Amino acid sequence: MSDCEKTGSCETSSNPQTECKTGLSGSCCPIEMAVQKWQDSFCQAMTEVQVEILKQRIKKGWGAEMEKIGDAVIEAMGAEWHAMLSKAKAHVDLRENIKKVFLSK
Repeated sequence: MSDCEKTGSCETSSNPQTECKTGLSGSCCPIEMAVQKWQDSFCQAMTEVQVEILKQRIKKGWGAEMEKIGDAVIEAMGAEWHAMLSKAKAHVDLRENIKKVFLSK
């Protein structure tokens, strides 16, 4: 049982942030848990803004080249996908033919 649970007060907890981070659901002070969630959300939001800024600049600087590369990737991956489907069909056909041989006896 955590100090928060024993005393009913978050201020007397020895180290509530450590307790929250260990994943022990019953030993976490709700106030400290809320503070931690807000801090985590702030960091996540900051990262998302940074990503959006970089995405805009990358598109502006290299967008045309990346579009061409994207087209080439789609074409190559499409060919690879169709080859995999053909190979899979060959495996299915082989199994069906073996099944027919065994069942014909």
